[in-house]
Amino acid sequence: MSHTYAQREEQTVLLATFRVRHALCALDAAAVQEVIRLGPLTPVRHARAEVCGIVNLRGKIVTILDLGLKLGFPAIVPSANSRIFIMEDRGEFIGLLVDRVDEVVETESGDWQPPPTNIAWGQAQFFRGVCRSGGKVITILNPTPILAEET
Repeated sequence: MSHTYAQREEQTVLLATFRVRHALCALDAAAVQEVIRLGPLTPVRHARAEVCGIVNLRGKIVTILDLGLKLGFPAIVPSANSRIFIMEDRGEFIGLLVDRVDEVVETESGDWQPPPTNIAWGQAQFFRGVCRSGGKVITILNPTPILAEET
């Protein structure tokens, strides 16, 4: 699909993996500020559907997004395993609500494959690629369009 995979320099990347509904997804661990438990959220009136609410995290207001909705899955049913990945985008903190955290895995970026071509065009922008680790296929997400307001 994209010739950038062949040109990409091989480097070791730590991936923070998690479940979004039944999909095993990952973000570059270096981009994740912290992972917190889901607590009470303050609703935001007239917000986009994927905005679950806001939280006050040590004096900073953090917008929480349902990552599954953003990726085209049904809305999350929060549980005791639900977690929020805190990320920073253009000086603002944003939380991505996931079903549960998995493990941190070490991969080589040169081993990543392009995302499948059967992903809907609107969703394809959210994916950097896929890789295998421990017999599992991991979808590697691209945080930039996920965190953007208008996608």
